[in-house]
Amino acid sequence: MTMGFILFLGFAPLLAVRLKTLLTYFQQEEYNSRRFGGAIFRVRLYDVMASVVLIFVALFSGMAPWLAVPGAAALGAIALREARYTYKKPLVWTERARRIFSVAAVLSGVAGLLVLAAPFWGFAVIQALPLALITANALLTPMQERVNHRFIQAARAKLRRMDPVRIGITGSFGKTTVKHILAEMLETSGPVFFSRGSINTELGLTRHIRQRLQWSHRYFIAEMGAYGIGSVRRLCRFAEPTYGIVTAVGDAHTERFGSIENIAIAKCELPEAVVRKGGLAVIAYQVMSFEPFQRIKAAHPDQIKTVGREPEADIVIEHAELVNGFWEITLHDPSGPVDRLTYQLPLLGEHNIVNSALAAVMALRIDPSIAARLPLVSKEVEQIPHRLQKRETRGQALILDDAFNSNEGGFRNAVDVLSDLAKTRGGRAILVTPGIAELGIEHDRVHLALGEYCNSRCDEVHVVNPTRIRSFLDGLDSSVLTVHQAGTLAEARKRLSGDTRPEDVILYENDLPDLLEETRML
Repeated sequence: MTMGFILFLGFAPLLAVRLKTLLTYFQQEEYNSRRFGGAIFRVRLYDVMASVVLIFVALFSGMAPWLAVPGAAALGAIALREARYTYKKPLVWTERARRIFSVAAVLSGVAGLLVLAAPFWGFAVIQALPLALITANALLTPMQERVNHRFIQAARAKLRRMDPVRIGITGSFGKTTVKHILAEMLETSGPVFFSRGSINTELGLTRHIRQRLQWSHRYFIAEMGAYGIGSVRRLCRFAEPTYGIVTAVGDAHTERFGSIENIAIAKCELPEAVVRKGGLAVIAYQVMSFEPFQRIKAAHPDQIKTVGREPEADIVIEHAELVNGFWEITLHDPSGPVDRLTYQLPLLGEHNIVNSALAAVMALRIDPSIAARLPLVSKEVEQIPHRLQKRETRGQALILDDAFNSNEGGFRNAVDVLSDLAKTRGGRAILVTPGIAELGIEHDRVHLALGEYCNSRCDEVHVVNPTRIRSFLDGLDSSVLTVHQAGTLAEARKRLSGDTRPEDVILYENDLPDLLEETRML
């Protein structure tokens, strides 16, 4: 048995395990090769441990061929260790993932045979594995596009055939919350179809339509995410909404768009599409500071209705007060089906005042007959998972789960709720956060400001992956609060597990994917 073959016995399993590890991160980047290429160094997806073993064996195997045996054992041990990795967002073995893995496995497997000739080739192959996935994805893209197109066309045909009333929702933040509130309000009028969670892409909606849309559904609500200018326009061509809601324009995802002005252009694609169909768009008054919304409002005043606390809004939030854990909200809508609407809402956070108002206004414009029933429904609206969701267990600290928040305004609102609840309970306000993602050039400014905001509202802050948000740490004043640093969310939770009291309140503010939270030693 040759030295090369012995080494290959340990190298082949490592190739398979490593491909799966890398594919997990590739999937988290939505198979975007450019972004995955950037993650290789950011997350440290290049190999270190196996490379050291292979180089050592290559350098000294000429003098000591028997080194192939411990070398193969070391490679096998590395593979076994890596196979036990856990992820917050584990790999989902979709058909696309299986195809990419299979092609990449063939490419890397053939290249891996070079180890039989010389151990040094193993070093080159293990470092090139990310390229194998990128190449496999590129080779499969034409076929994947044909498959996607076929599924999308089938979903569009089904949607047109069943023809429910269609409502699109977009915005930098608040989309999912408004979708859930609107769905519960419209249920008083008829069965509502909406995608669960944060499904907001064409393929995501396609899958849900094909699997779940029924003839009985009277309403169809589509959450519309924007990954660049034109994204919402494509979703509108797909869903063809006659009603639309724009929740906000903010600096979330500035990294993708380049500027907040580009974000405004992208979000305005929904009301533009709705207006062309003769429909109605309800938008938060806040977005009127951006030129695209000013232009479309001026051109179509009867089809664009603004909602906000500002007296200039078409529908004014006249009153909003938190009473016994419920928001009591009054809307003044001079041109609506009812002049004034008062309702209660059990969701935490001031941002949900506007979110619920947008949903209520849209529900009443779609079906005015539910005006009397809407206040009965609103006070029973369920908490939206991972969006300032309250979780309480007897004898333990109150948990506020805001894991899916990703914007500056929501962060501040959540910290305010944390502070108020901690004061009410007589406990500590404890914040656990990895910060916000995809802020681009605004990253340091926003995180510095958020750190300073926490100083007067928190008693203890656990900063997850502090190397990514040094500016947030800089904003925290350790003389007025306790600051802890943790490499991962799991590490922060472990520290807190034995150091809290029942009266304390813990806010988990955002939960970033593996790509942004943790670097590994591969």
